[in-house]
Amino acid sequence: MLFIHTPKCGGSTIGTAFGRRFRKCVSIKHPVLKGHLTWVEYRDRLIELDTSITDFVTFSVVRNPFEWHLSWFNYLKRQQPRKTGYAIEHDLFQKFSFSDYVYWLQDEDAPRTPRHDMGRQISDWTCDENGKIVVADVLRQENLTEDLEALRDRYGLILQIPQKRVNAFGTGEDYRNFYTEHDVDIIAKRHKKDLELFDYSFS
Repeated sequence: MLFIHTPKCGGSTIGTAFGRRFRKCVSIKHPVLKGHLTWVEYRDRLIELDTSITDFVTFSVVRNPFEWHLSWFNYLKRQQPRKTGYAIEHDLFQKFSFSDYVYWLQDEDAPRTPRHDMGRQISDWTCDENGKIVVADVLRQENLTEDLEALRDRYGLILQIPQKRVNAFGTGEDYRNFYTEHDVDIIAKRHKKDLELFDYSFS
């Protein structure tokens, strides 16, 4: 199996569920395949290694874009920059409110790390160039326990599925409490594709 790890979407929970086998995954062991690569990036790099992505069962986790951005903001603000790889963002966000972060997303001239993953679509990790979902199994952060149980049963996996979210950098509050109407409008426009494709909304 190949886990297409959309950042801030269930990675710690997936790692806990698979245990030691997770650390043996080719996406972690091979230097060319490390990082939060999209399905397209995995496909192209595997071709360079004389391997086909079709040799793998692929799965990924998606998340409501409104909650996704709040998670990004909290994670980068609180976590050590060396661990995240986003030192510029970490330093900037120390003085940011969440609304400041949303405005920062819109500012193309704002300082940022070159791999600007939080500026992408969530569907970038699960779709091909034509916008078609090509990952075999798409799990949802909001129902991750149930979706992992279904994945386990579908493929006869041996998993230790956590009953609580692992490494959650949320606030424990409803994400909607952190949004102004203007913030909602900005994120809704940025993620129109994601909202339609995965049937998410702000409410």
